[in-house]
Amino acid sequence: QCRIIKDHFSVYKLPTTPLFITRDFSPDCSSVVHSQKAMTDQPQTDLGLYKPPQTVRGMTELDRAAFSQTVSVPAIRIPTIILNKVVKSLKKVALQRPGLKRVVEEHNEDGNKDSSKGEHRLLLLDPNSITSADSFGSEEAEALKAYGVAQEIQKYQLKLTYENLKSEEILRAVLPEGQDVTSGFSRVGHIAHMNLRDHQLPYRKLIGQVIIDKNPGVTCVVNKTNTIDSTYRNFQMEVLAGESNMVAKVRENGVLYEFDFSLVYWNPRLSTEHERIVSLLQRGDTVVDVFAGVGPFVIPAARRGCEVVANDLNLEYFCWLQHNAKLNKVDRKIT
Repeated sequence: QCRIIKDHFSVYKLPTTPLFITRDFSPDCSSVVHSQKAMTDQPQTDLGLYKPPQTVRGMTELDRAAFSQTVSVPAIRIPTIILNKVVKSLKKVALQRPGLKRVVEEHNEDGNKDSSKGEHRLLLLDPNSITSADSFGSEEAEALKAYGVAQEIQKYQLKLTYENLKSEEILRAVLPEGQDVTSGFSRVGHIAHMNLRDHQLPYRKLIGQVIIDKNPGVTCVVNKTNTIDSTYRNFQMEVLAGESNMVAKVRENGVLYEFDFSLVYWNPRLSTEHERIVSLLQRGDTVVDVFAGVGPFVIPAARRGCEVVANDLNLEYFCWLQHNAKLNKVDRKIT
């Protein structure tokens, strides 16, 4: 009896209840991953706040200091005694920037700190939301009135540095105008895996460094340089930035895997599909996976109480499968 579970995943139930998992692959992996949309696409940023210096356009070697710039942002003056309450009420329109304090001290016209005993602070506001005193929504306006805060806007001169910018802003400033900007990638442990387009390749080293700078825990960025080999399911890659250590540690659905990402195929987008298929199994089932890879199906199945027979043509897969079975203490349940 054959029951189709998904387009390219089939489950075959035999009278003796073994369960076979088969997967149809194409050389470009289109049958498994139908979309190349990055898993970590950045949200739309407030590009109106940052006007990059023209000197960074076309940069191929990252110069962080070149991105520094002073911009004018709206701010509202709040008594210190009620600061926390008002800030909470205005959180939807407050300025949100990486590494940036949104509450600052007042300054005099000469640029020095105000010496008025710190009775007031300035809350920096998002210039995309607040352009004048009339820009506040009814909810914010009512809160300001209730706390007795004047609905008046000041201009604050804010210094933005590379640390305060988002990856999309940096790359949009560097790449030629009108060309696609990518700040998305697939993450495999400490490795960020990118699929750059041809027009982005001259900037690949800079892109890799920006990804490391803006994503804690990422210490290596690679770019795929050819299509996936249809026999052994791996591909050539170039290290764009960071360390060259390709042995990744990945935890998926409560299972720990280790493997050399340069020698095996691993797609983090298949995590949900792995979990869904394994959830169909019951304790005592016999599972045969003839394309076992590093074990994303058979190790969870063994942990579920199934008897497992696993194989793979690629010796690298097979070695890491054995390693991961021992790592998860199910090596006696897998043949």
